Formats: sequence, structure tokens, C-alpha cells
Amino acid sequence: MDWYNRFYKKEKWIKKSAEIEGKLYDTLKEISSKELDASINKIIDACIDEFEMGEKVIIYKKEMGEINVARSIIIRESMYKKLEDMREKYGISISKLVNIAIREGLEKYHRYITK
Repeated sequence: MDWYNRFYKKEKWIKKSAEIEGKLYDTLKEISSKELDASINKIIDACIDEFEMGEKVIIYKKEMGEINVARSIIIRESMYKKLEDMREKYGISISKLVNIAIREGLEKYHRYITK
């Protein structure tokens, strides 16, 4: 991989509020502080970037006692546009889409590190 392919093109980053499941956020915090040289916001942005819904929508069951906490997140403007388009197409809230993207991204990451 060429060094310049490791970076995104310059783009406006926007601040939005999303309710993120506590367990997912804790996992992101752990990865950000101990495993990857990336902020929580950049990991969330990357999860959204890779997230594709397709024709089957997977809604995850919320664990008993799990709470969602409203968090301010900063993502690239194009990723927010992607979420808006998905929200319109599927009728699912942006917060739920963010949680699904994070969950799928974390599952993919865990499969990668446990190979």
C-alpha cells in the first residue's frame, strides 16, 4: 500500500449527536486507547464508510440493561450524507444506523485480529 492511500482526502468534518450503546462505545474506547492509532470518532467514521445495508436489514436485539447514551460524534460530511440517504431509504434512525455500522465494524475487526 502506498503511504498516501492511508489517508482520506480533505473534507469537512461535522459534529452530530447520536445515541450509542454503552457496550459498543466502551469497546471503541478500548480499541482507540490500546490497539489502534485512531480516535473514537475516526473509528466510527471508518465503520460508517465501510457499512453497506444491501437488501437485508439486520436489527440487533438490545441487551437487557443496556443503555444508549447521547454522544457528540464528529464524522466526515460525506458519511453523514450516506447515513441520511440510508435513513430515507430504509426508515431507520441515524442513531440506529450508526450503532449497526459500529457493531458490524467491530465484528469484522474482531474476526481480523483473531485469525
